[in-house]
Amino acid sequence: MDVQQHSFALQSSHGQRLSLAIISAICLSSIAVWPYLENPVYLTIKYLLIGACVCFFIWQFLRLKTWHCRFVMCSDGTGKLESQGNFVVINKPFITPLAVVFDIQLQNETKRLVIWADMLDDTNYRNLCRLLQLGVQARS
Repeated sequence: MDVQQHSFALQSSHGQRLSLAIISAICLSSIAVWPYLENPVYLTIKYLLIGACVCFFIWQFLRLKTWHCRFVMCSDGTGKLESQGNFVVINKPFITPLAVVFDIQLQNETKRLVIWADMLDDTNYRNLCRLLQLGVQARS
C-alpha cells in the first residue's frame, strides 16, 4: 500500500485564543486568593507579579496574530515540520470534533501538538485525523 501524505498550513484560531484566555483568567484570578497584608514589600511584589503576568499574556495574544505552522503528515505516522525537521507520531492521538491532540518525537525531544478544528478547513481537518488513525494502524 502506498504511503499517503498531505501538507497542512495552520494559522492561529479562535479555539487557540479562547484556551489562552482561559489559562490567563485562571492564572490572574488565582492572585485573588492571596492573603491580604498591608506590608509594603508584599504589596509591591504582588503588584509587580500581577503586572508581569498581564504583560506576558498580552504578549502571547499579540504573538498569536502572526503564529503559523506548516508540516507534512504521512499515513505511516511520520512527517516533517517546516522549521524543525522530521518527526514520528508516538502514542495514540486523541481525536475530537473540536481538536486533535498528538505527541511527536523529533530528533532529541518530544512535543505535544494541539490542533484546533478551526485552524484548518473541514476537509483538511478530516484528512489530518484520517492520516493519524492510519499511522496508528500502521504501527500496530
